[in-house]
Amino acid sequence: MRQQPYLFPDGAEFSRDNLILHATGRRHVVNDFAGPLSIKSVIRGEVHWTVEGQHLLVDSNTFLVLDDGQHYSMNIDAARPVETCCVFFRGNYVEETAQDATTPLAASLDSPWRGAPRLHFISRLHSDTKGAILPQLWSLGERCSRETQPSSFEEDFLTLSQNLLSLYKEVKAQYARVPAAKASTRDELFRRLQTAREYLHGNVDRQISLEEVSREACVSRYHLHRAFKRVFRLTPHAYLTGLRLERARVLLENGQAVTAAAMEVGFTSLSAFSRLFRARYGHPPSAVLKIRKIGQAPR
Repeated sequence: MRQQPYLFPDGAEFSRDNLILHATGRRHVVNDFAGPLSIKSVIRGEVHWTVEGQHLLVDSNTFLVLDDGQHYSMNIDAARPVETCCVFFRGNYVEETAQDATTPLAASLDSPWRGAPRLHFISRLHSDTKGAILPQLWSLGERCSRETQPSSFEEDFLTLSQNLLSLYKEVKAQYARVPAAKASTRDELFRRLQTAREYLHGNVDRQISLEEVSREACVSRYHLHRAFKRVFRLTPHAYLTGLRLERARVLLENGQAVTAAAMEVGFTSLSAFSRLFRARYGHPPSAVLKIRKIGQAPR
């Protein structure tokens, strides 16, 4: 990449230490790397990670969780610099936090190094609508880039692991809503629904049909629509509309014109875009540019 990736702490090793990688550049390639449990994020631009043959698009509204030992690749070749920020947890760090969070204190005192549970279904692409992960992750990356030893470094990783556990609880709640009686059927349907959701994330900028999404997820249109709404509390179309509005908001905050932003995220009607944007954020898209000029960020 143009700027040398900043690996903190200096001399740290994957799996042995908690560490952070923060970099900016237009070109970077990773081929079939298997690291520890990690969170991938993009501060500026967007990046496709390839995981188990699936292309997952990460932008500034999303993050990707990869499991320990999970192979992935990525290839950045962009006209404008892309800024990424990724954290890598040492082996079993998050799992040990999960163990402590779900057992009495006495058990921890009796056996502090007992075996830790695995966090099933969390290793996927996620939206950060509540701002629980990305703001802290980016702040940590910035502080590590300019300070020799940020005083809160260890606590930041502990808090990030706790926030991942909160995310895990949300994923478990989604899983519990899967309309299937047999555990094996529920597992498989949930994986396919997650595939459908991730496919929507990767195709925000174009018109896609329910039929296309159902083929990608290998679920019939009827069952996809019914199960998706039950599990994620939104229909596929409503979920995609929310993704488009979030992407448009970022473009507007970066100085993109309203019409250009609407077109870039797949809206064909400017009036419909403005109406939906106002309903979601409480102000028209043109207000983002005005607020940006006076140095404020709308939320």
